[in-house]
Amino acid sequence: MHQKLIDEMSIADYRAMTSGEMYDWSPKKIEEWSHTDGGIIGQDEAVKAAAMTVYNHYEGRPSVSLFIGPTGSGKTEIWRILQREYGTQNIVIVDASTLTAEGWKGSNKLSTIFRSMNSDARRKRVILVLDEADKIIEPVYGGNGTNYSELVQNQLLRICDHDTLFFGCDDGSGSGRPLSIDCTNVSVVMLGAFSKLYEQKVSAGKQIGFSNARTADASRDNPEITISDLIEYGMRAELAGRINRIVCLDPLSVRDMVRIGQAETERLSKVLSRPVKISPDALIMIGRIAQHEGLGARWVKSRIGQIIDNLIYDDPNAPEYVVEYEPPDADERRQSECDIVR
Repeated sequence: MHQKLIDEMSIADYRAMTSGEMYDWSPKKIEEWSHTDGGIIGQDEAVKAAAMTVYNHYEGRPSVSLFIGPTGSGKTEIWRILQREYGTQNIVIVDASTLTAEGWKGSNKLSTIFRSMNSDARRKRVILVLDEADKIIEPVYGGNGTNYSELVQNQLLRICDHDTLFFGCDDGSGSGRPLSIDCTNVSVVMLGAFSKLYEQKVSAGKQIGFSNARTADASRDNPEITISDLIEYGMRAELAGRINRIVCLDPLSVRDMVRIGQAETERLSKVLSRPVKISPDALIMIGRIAQHEGLGARWVKSRIGQIIDNLIYDDPNAPEYVVEYEPPDADERRQSECDIVR
């Protein structure tokens, strides 16, 4: 897709003047693209939900969605891929953990987000993705007893109500001018791990007598999160009531990690213009470590990159790079064999 062109018009306008496989513009096409060209592995339900959110938004049906899942499960990556396709001015990803209430410490406010957009048209039809949204849901009290998290949620509620926001000159932006934003066509997507909430749910499951098998597997199959859970956790009831869709992501499986590792080796082969090969056993070991430690897909890619960097360091002109499996105690065994030889 032509990035400059997409940044200058709406998705609907672009769709109207193009034809082709991706531009048939259906939720299923968006989902398929995300898994193929986008490279998203696993999390089918979450990808489908994201595709529906994008489709409905540009068909004039803005929504409020919440994607919940452990660190490394792919929440942010899904939206980064969609942002890459549809433009950084159409899908804006913000680290919500940096947002503070008006008049409180910190320079990042909701007004800062909208002021950073380059036109009123962009502000009025953006998909606003709030990463680490659980950080603004958890209560945060100041020295005077004020719950500043609730103040941030109050402003977020106005956006989710598709209301008009008014920001004054003293909102901390330093712009010196007031700003009015019509949020009628703004969609909000909240992403968060909500790890404390999951711990509470799992603990409650143990206390009410779930089977031992279910309890042991609770970390793999995350319990469903409901609107009531979110309210109990600290989300304002009015804000929770505006959420159209809650999507719960499971941790990536070892098989998912292996597929991610395979895709990364293929990418590195293209970048380096020579074969990069990692044995199945080595990929499985990396996948198991990532899943056991809760490290996620980004760690898998990073770890493979580190291994290949070490091989490049040893021989930058090698015709290919091959990584074989080594057991965790391989270094100790080698040292032991050296000691025997001596």
